[in-house]
This record gives sequence, C-alpha cells and structure tokens, in this order.
Amino acid sequence: MSFSRFFPALLIFAFVSPLFAEAEAPEIAKAKSLVAAGSCAEVQKLLEPVAKKSFKKPEGEKAAVLLAECALRAGSRGVAKDYSSRFLEYYVESPYRERMEILGAILKIEDGDVYDGVETLLKVVAQTGNPAAKARAREVAEQTLAASLMGAEELQALLEKYPVDNDVDGWLELQIGRESQNARRYKAARYWYNRTLKREGVSNRLHETAQSGLASLEGQGAGKPVVLLLAPLSGEFAEFGVAVMHGAMLALEKAGLSNKVHLRVADTKADAFTALRQTQRAVNQDSVVAVVGPVMSAPAATVAAWLGSNFPKIPMITPTATDDGIASMGPNIFQLNLTMSQLAKSIANYAVDCFGVHEFAILSPLGDYGNAMTSSFSQAVEARGGKIVALQNYMEGRTDYKTEFDLLRSVRYKQLARRQNIARGASDLDEFSAKARKSFLQDSVAKFEAIFVPSTNPADAGLMAGQIAFNKVSGLLLGASGWYGRDLLINGKNQVNGAYLSVPASELSDGADYTSFVDAYKEKWGEEPDEGKIAALGYDAVNVVVAALGKGEANLAKAIREGGSFKGALGEIKFEGGANVNAKIVTVEKNRFVTLDGCPEKQEKQGKK
Repeated sequence: MSFSRFFPALLIFAFVSPLFAEAEAPEIAKAKSLVAAGSCAEVQKLLEPVAKKSFKKPEGEKAAVLLAECALRAGSRGVAKDYSSRFLEYYVESPYRERMEILGAILKIEDGDVYDGVETLLKVVAQTGNPAAKARAREVAEQTLAASLMGAEELQALLEKYPVDNDVDGWLELQIGRESQNARRYKAARYWYNRTLKREGVSNRLHETAQSGLASLEGQGAGKPVVLLLAPLSGEFAEFGVAVMHGAMLALEKAGLSNKVHLRVADTKADAFTALRQTQRAVNQDSVVAVVGPVMSAPAATVAAWLGSNFPKIPMITPTATDDGIASMGPNIFQLNLTMSQLAKSIANYAVDCFGVHEFAILSPLGDYGNAMTSSFSQAVEARGGKIVALQNYMEGRTDYKTEFDLLRSVRYKQLARRQNIARGASDLDEFSAKARKSFLQDSVAKFEAIFVPSTNPADAGLMAGQIAFNKVSGLLLGASGWYGRDLLINGKNQVNGAYLSVPASELSDGADYTSFVDAYKEKWGEEPDEGKIAALGYDAVNVVVAALGKGEANLAKAIREGGSFKGALGEIKFEGGANVNAKIVTVEKNRFVTLDGCPEKQEKQGKK
C-alpha cells in the first residue's frame, strides 16, 4: 500500500512549523527552499553530511528530520527508515520527535506492520500537546483505518488501549462493524455501527457511512456463530494460552468449520476481572454460542459464576482448570481436565471396591495441593463407610523421611494398643506399657490396610515409597497423577511395584487418536504440541462444542450435558455434573506402568514402558 498522498502534508507541516523559524544553518535554509521547489533528491545530497557530522547538534537534529521526510517522499525508504530509527533512539525529548514518530508509523504500515503503525499514531494523538502533530497523526490514522487493513480483534484492541479521540474512536468502531459484517458476524456489526451513530461531534461522513452499513444489514439474522476463546495471551502464562488457541484453531479447521464458525480470541492475562470483562463484552456484542476457557482456575470460576447465572444455554468448557467446584456453578459449565477431587475419589473408590480397604493412612505433603487432595480423599473414603486412621504431613524435597514414619508408627501403636485394651476389658484404654511401646517401635512393622501419598511429583513419590518398608511401615500404596513419571520408577525401584495411582486419561493417551492430532498439529504449526498436552485439551474442548453443534440442538449446554461421552484426542470424555470423570487407574508391575480396566483379577492389562 502506498502512502505517498500523506507525504506533502507532512512536509508542509515541517516547513511552516515555528520550530524552524529561529536562526538556522545555511544548509537548513537552502534545504527548505529546495523542498518547496520539489527537489528532494538535492536535499538528500545537501543534508546527509550535516546529519552525519552534526547529529547531536541543533542543525543536525533539524537536518535528520528534513532528510527523513524528504527521503520518504522521494521513495528512498531505506534512508528514511535509517534516520527515523536513529533519531527516535537518540532524541528521547525533541520538539521534532512527534514528526519522526508519524514518519516511522507510516514506514511500519507500508512494511505490513499495520497494527504497530496505527498504535504509534494513536499514541501521538493521545499524548501530544502540539495541535499540528495531533491533526497529522489523526489524518494518517483515519486514512489507514479506512483502508481496512486490520481485523476486528486488532481494531478492538486499539480502541481499548487508546479511547482518547472522538473522531479516531468513531473510525475504529466503524471499521470493527465493517470487518464484523465481512465476517458475517451481523450481531457484532450492528452493535458497532450503532456505537458509531451514538457519537456526537464527529463528521457527517462517519455517521452517514455507519447508517449505510446498518441499512445493509436489514433482513440479516445474527450471522455466523461465535465461539469465544478465553486464554492468557500475554503475561506469565501466555505459553499456555497460545497452546490452547492453537489446539482450538486446529479443531475448527479439521472439522471444516473455519469459515462457518468464528473463533473470537480474547486475552484474559490470567486475570479473573479481565476474563469476566472480556466475556461480558463478547456476549453483549456478538452471537456467542459457546465459551472455551478460561485456562486458569480463578478466572474460570469467575466467568462460570456469571455465565451460569445469566446465560445458562451458553456452554463454558474450561479445558485446563482443575479447581474443584467450577463445574457446579451452572448446568452449562464443564471442566475437561480432571479435578483433584475426581482423582482422589477415583483411587479411594478403587481401593474400597477392588481390595475391600476400609482403614487408610495418609502421608500428605505440606501445601495447597496436599491439603486439597487429602480433603477430597478423606471425603470419598468416609462416603464409602471407610475411615482415615492416621494422617501425617511432610515437607517434600527432603531425602530422609524417618521422622515422619516414626510419628506414623507411633500413631499406629496407640491404635493397636487401645484395641488390645478393649479386647481384654481394660478400664483405661490409653494405659500403655512403656516397654511394649519401645519394643514395638524398635522391631515391629506398623501395618495399615492402605497408605495414600498424594505427592506432587514422581521423584518425591519414589523417594517416599522407597523408604516406607525400610522404616517398618507397610500397606497398599496409593497415589495420584503426581506419581506418574519415570522418576517414580527410578527413585522407588522395586518398592513401588504393586502401587496404584489415579491418572487423567489425557496423561496416558498415546493411541491413534492422539497420534493423528500430533501429526495434524505439526503440519499446521510446524512444531510438536507441548508435552503437557495443553494444546490437545484445547483441541478436545472445541471438538466437544463441534459435536454439540452437530446435534442441531438450540440449547448447546443441554446437548453437551445429555450427549453422553465424547471422543477426544486424549481419550473418552465423560461429564458427570459438568466434570470429566475419565480417570484411569495405573499400577506398577515389574517396574513398568500398567493401565488397568478393572479390578486386578478381572481386567486385561496393557503395559506401558
């Protein structure tokens, strides 16, 4: 795109500016006369020596500005770019800086970096106190916007960042309406055209154009359905957000819906308030039929509470949030990733159903994860009529847990001694022989039916498991997804054989469906998907929406809720109360992970190295 029509205005601005009216070097005066005569080529020859030798002096400062503007007018973009970049880097404060910023913005736009170029222009409009600079920046910005070089999301991002000029903001709103209409998002187009029409004090041309756009939508419905993707695309968790976005975009493409369903991507910055604001804005502006995200648990809970109360027919599927209770915030709220509660419940139920365990000990790591897993496991055990007979906290990351095991053995001795006192009819059930206690703690093994250790990572789980027998404690070892990894086998060695753990099905997926996803992802994005399978979770979340859309049900939340199970790249997805319950039980057998399909004597085993 050529912006040569802007350059004469910029040059006139330069020469009539009172900033150049002071006493000036002969070269500057001559250059101004040459420019007025249209001899930009001669200006370059005249001013380049001045700009190079005296760059930090007033005459060099002025020469650089004139040289860059004249070079751009003459088509010498390399020269213009060189002097504008040098000037802006060197002169942090200069009476001519805004002119160079405008010139630099034009260069960016011509190079295809339209968003950054317009953003620079809007900064000038917002911040300058120079009426001439503000008018020029506004003029270039409006003409660029009118050229329809940006999409609706980019335009809206600019509107949010720089709502400072009535005219420019009106053009931004008008262009968002146009881009939405071009994308067949008619509800959004109407919204933005009406916003433009409500602005007072703007040009008649702007109002007339918006009115014409609104009239052209007569007879059109809401238009293309919109799936709102809420993900952190900036900040600390941007990597997660980009992975989910890439998975979501691939899902729509594979389903052949890229041109039929619009994916509106909103940056939540991993912030709950931002996520809610983005959701409210999108639902009010656009024909949102489903929400995928947010990615993080706190924003997901905030959006779920609002959406569940106000728009129960619009499903929200968070692909990654694991906090408990999010799915219970409405009949339209779904959690694809397994919650800690579900993992704890799965292993507790397995121990009760398959081994008849009723009494459990817990070795719980200090911290939020350990507390949450312990609480959920205890509730699941008690709901099945079981009992937690011992609970001992420990600090992960240490190499020796003898103290914790001694405390656990002491608790077990007191329980056994009380039972013996009950059996012999003792009046004081807590009367223990010091000699018997010492003998037990020195020589006896403290036996529990099962011991649940919700470690956060495989290495610590392996260390803990490897020390249990050495410290004279025994019982069926139970863990959760924090155990799953080769470090468990390395650190735990033979001591982890026969242990059982609950793992999300997504962590075990390596079948044909996941392989197909990986191949498609590499073809589209030119790289492997992330090892944490965040992209695959985003892919599966959108595919749940796609499957619901295929049912032809107006209430998509109901279609998902009553749809039974869904096939995903990461395995079967089955929602109960909005939460995915597809946890798998894994055991360790001969230092290999083995996925179980039922109780040990009833299932067929599939080994996994």
